[in-house]
Amino acid sequence: MKKCTLILLGCLCGMLAVSCNAANSSNTRQFHSDKPISIAMTSYPEQYPVFCVSDTAYDFGTIHEGDVVQMDFRYKNTGSRPLIISEASSTCGCTIPDYSKKPVAPGEVSVLKVVFNSAGKMGKQFKPIWINANTMPSHFTLSISGNVISKERPAITDKMKPKKQ
Repeated sequence: MKKCTLILLGCLCGMLAVSCNAANSSNTRQFHSDKPISIAMTSYPEQYPVFCVSDTAYDFGTIHEGDVVQMDFRYKNTGSRPLIISEASSTCGCTIPDYSKKPVAPGEVSVLKVVFNSAGKMGKQFKPIWINANTMPSHFTLSISGNVISKERPAITDKMKPKKQ
């Protein structure tokens, strides 16, 4: 049963990562849908907290190398016990998750902030954010993705050209 739930969760995260496409050009975005997704599912909701988030994937679109983007993943504890995130990590130092170390009471909303620094990154980027919490299952993944292009160099004008001697 646990294996099937994990496979289903992995497929769901994969589909959302592929299908999510942001049209807003702001560097800080929040997404809210009408159908929240309970990431940590259990057949015993009275015994565990439940991490419920509107979107598990964020596509920051196309940015220039060196830009910094931020995503605020708003989540709600829809379970009956306090939710405690014990760890949030990513693949490298360019993606930094930040979350409240305080327990999130049942019914309360909190934010997991993810900052991506594109310095030294080029092309398509996919960054998973691995979450460990006191949910069932205890490990799940959020993600950010997008495309990083090089900064445009200013055109050389007559004033910038070296003078002939």
